Amino acid sequence: MSRPVSQPTAQRPFQPRSQSGSPANSRPASPGSSQACAQSKQQPKPLSSNKPEHKILFQNFFKSVGPRTYAAQVKEANNGNHYLVLTEGKRDDKTGEIRKTRLFVFGEDFPQFFQMIKSTAEFIKANPLAAEVKQRREKFWAKQAKSDSTTQAARNAR
Repeated sequence: MSRPVSQPTAQRPFQPRSQSGSPANSRPASPGSSQACAQSKQQPKPLSSNKPEHKILFQNFFKSVGPRTYAAQVKEANNGNHYLVLTEGKRDDKTGEIRKTRLFVFGEDFPQFFQMIKSTAEFIKANPLAAEVKQRREKFWAKQAKSDSTTQAARNAR
C-alpha cells in the first residue's frame, strides 16, 4: 500500500515577530489602543536573574602601559566545574564608558589552553621585539603619558 504524496504548500516569507506577537512589519498600534498600553507596560527582563553569582576562587589584574586593564578570574560554576575568565577593559574616548571583552575557558580545555599559552610565551621569549621597535613604543607611551597628565591637569583646573 503506497502513501499518497502530498503537494507542497506555498511557503510564506519569514516575518519576525515583535514582543507583542504580531509581525514586526505590521502597522504600529495607535496610542490609545489596548495593544499600545500592553506594549508600554512590558518591562525588559533584567540581564541578571535570581541565580547566585559564581564563586570567585582567584583573581588578578594589571593596568597596561596604555589605556587597557587586563584581569583574570578563576570561578566555580554551580556544578562545581572551574572556569577561567580573561577580561580586557578599555575606556572609550568618546563616551567615557569602559568596554570589556571577555574570554571564557572551561576546565575541560585547561590542559590544551595552557599548553598553547606556554608555547606562545616560549616563542615570544625566543623572538624578542627588535630594539628599534621597542624604543619607538617606549617613546610613544612616554608621549601619551605626558599628554594624558597635561589633559588631566587641565580638567582638574576647571
